[in-house]
Formats: sequence, C-alpha cells, structure tokens
Amino acid sequence: MKKILLTVSFILIFNISNLFAFYHAGNFIDFLVHSNQVRIRTDALGVLAGPRNIRVVAGLTGANSYTDLIFDNRGNYDYTNAINRFIPSALVGVGYDSDLFGIAAGYEFTYKNSAYMVHTPILHATALNDSFRISIPVSIGIGGSDPKTSVNITGSTIVSTAIEARYYFPKEMPALSHIRLFVNYGSAYTPNVRDNSQYFHQQSFGLQARIHFKIETPEVLIEPIFRVQYDQALSTKKVGFNGFIPVYDNFDITAKGLNVYAPLVGAGLPSGLQGDPNLGSGMQGGYVDSIPAGFYSVEPYRVSVAVPVGFTATSADENISFYLEPALSFTLISAKHIYQTTSENSPERTTPFMSLGYVVYGEIYIRPVKSLEWYIEVQAGGTSRVAETMKTENTDTRLVFNGSTGFHYYF
Repeated sequence: MKKILLTVSFILIFNISNLFAFYHAGNFIDFLVHSNQVRIRTDALGVLAGPRNIRVVAGLTGANSYTDLIFDNRGNYDYTNAINRFIPSALVGVGYDSDLFGIAAGYEFTYKNSAYMVHTPILHATALNDSFRISIPVSIGIGGSDPKTSVNITGSTIVSTAIEARYYFPKEMPALSHIRLFVNYGSAYTPNVRDNSQYFHQQSFGLQARIHFKIETPEVLIEPIFRVQYDQALSTKKVGFNGFIPVYDNFDITAKGLNVYAPLVGAGLPSGLQGDPNLGSGMQGGYVDSIPAGFYSVEPYRVSVAVPVGFTATSADENISFYLEPALSFTLISAKHIYQTTSENSPERTTPFMSLGYVVYGEIYIRPVKSLEWYIEVQAGGTSRVAETMKTENTDTRLVFNGSTGFHYYF
C-alpha cells in the first residue's frame, strides 16, 4: 500500500508550513520569523525563546516508526538481547535577526539505530525584512557496526541536502504571495565490508518550484498554488563487482530515509543499505520507493505537477481560524529501463507509471485566549493509478487519512 500510494504523499504536505515548524531541519526556514512559543503535538514538541534579535530553539520530532515515543527497547535480537532505540530527531539552534538581515545555525541528531546515525548541520539566513529566506541543511549518515545484532555497514556514508529558498512579494502586489524553490541532492557510498575495493556509489538530483498566488475577498483569503517537481536517479557506479548485480536506484536519496535493519528479522537482512553482496543486493529501497512492488528499475525519474488551492477564514472575534486546502496532482514515474524482475533478461515494461491523485487537507485553530491555541489538522483523500496494472489489480483506489493535534502557547 505504501508503494502504491507513493505519489499521494507529495501532493499536499509541501504546503503545510507549520507541520513541524522551526524545530525540524526540513523547515528551519521559519525559525527567525516566529514569536516566542512552546509547541506540543502528537508528532513533535519544541520551544522557541529569546529577545527580539537573539533567537534560540530546541525540539524533538518523530524520526522512526513509533512517533509517539521518545525511547523504547521493544525490539530484540535472538529474543534475548534488547535493542535500545532513541525515537525522535533532536534539534538545537541559535540565530540573530534584524530588519536588514538574519543569520542562524542549527544542528539535528537522528538516531536510526545502533549501526546508523545521521548528523544534520543547518545554515539559515534572511534578508529584506524577512522577505527573502534560505535554509541549507546537510544530512550526513554514517554507518558503523553493532556486535549485538551482527550488522556491519562500516564505511558507508550517505550525504543529502534539501535547500529551500523563498521570496515574499510586497503586500501591494495584487495577485502574487510568494515563490519557493527547492534543490535536492543525495549521494550514497556503500563499500563491501568484506572487501573495501568493491563499492557502490549512487546519486540523485531533484528540483521543485512553487508559485503561491492570492485572491482576497471580504471573508475568505484564497491562495491558489502551482507546483512542478522533477527528481532523477543518476547512474549507479559499481566498482569491483563482476557480472550482473541488481542495484535498486532511488530518485530521492536521503540520509534520514535509511533503515539499516529490522530488529525482529535479525542480522544480515536489512531493509535498506547493505554492503555485503553475499547478504543482499546493494542499495535497495532504503529511501523512497520509486517503482511499485514487483518491478526493477534503472535510473528512474519522477515528474509531478500539483495544483492546491488554500482557503483561509477567521471568525470575527479571531478566536477560531480555519484553513482548507484541496489539491489535485498528476505524477509520472518512469525509468531508463523497467523490468518485471531483477533479472536483466526479464521482460521490459515500456509504459510509465502514472497517477492522478487528490487530497483534502484542513487546519483548525481554537484560541480561548490569545496566548493559548489548540491546533487540529486532518488530511484525507485517495489516488488511482491509471497505468496498465489497473487491468489486473482490484485495489487501485486507496483511502488516505492522517491527523495530528496539539497546542501552542505564546509568551
């Protein structure tokens, strides 16, 4: 189901500027523009404080599967040795802001498991009275070894970045709100732990642009958005390997997306990175699933066009705010080659995967007093794949439903 619904996840989340707020590396771009506050939600918590010019932030956000936990040892190896796990990513940051410019730096630590951890330094800057903003996070995933589970990915390194820049137009502009530009890059180096002269090197590159428009009416602010995105898996470099070794290319390599192993499965059966050719097939899907299950792709790419429309309304006493955003998105996923199996002699598929998806997203803010705010968000919708597989599958339409809640305290 996760693979079939790949395209839905990109339809709408891109427009939720408050989803993780300033205490997440992926949205540190809002750090210098928020007021002092505490946020506690089902998937994140954080605090931002300081005088007008000096800002300090600290927070936790879900980085592994159990996002409502901070620590657990529910997994085990051989049913005897507990595997301890720190669930969220932890972030700290400090910055200086003025009307002329702002500058900030942050650091986020992500503990995926005892054999793989991610370090993310962040550089953030603003200018022109916060009209221009840019954030540059660089995630560095470093592999190691875990004697308890016999997992060894020593020497493996994954580096990724998701640069975001925004420009907010003056209020006098009648139709334009702001624009956002994204540049994504990922690089994964995977040596064979039994022979360092053998290694894989994979890379991905992506671009995204969003234009936010505005239509002001007496009661509702309407914000149409146009988004276009392109992601490409670059050619995998395989050194020292003889014969055909299938390597699953990814068009969105991210250091945080890697899950080294599943504890309940045991050693040598990772769900992502594996540098031992006798125990796996190289880099296999540890990031974003690029092609539905049952297919093998070479240098896949994704093209997506989305058109969300946001509607914002606030009650006369400003105690209740409502935001509704329906979105429609078309996504095409193809590749240099798509095979039915991992064998190079397998029949080749010539039709790209296509999907037309929709999502309806909503936010509600309830403020009994100005300093306290209850926040609710709900996302619901579905998608249909209109490719050849619809002829044989009876589960092409799926329901998507996500929700989160929490409160914000401003001081």
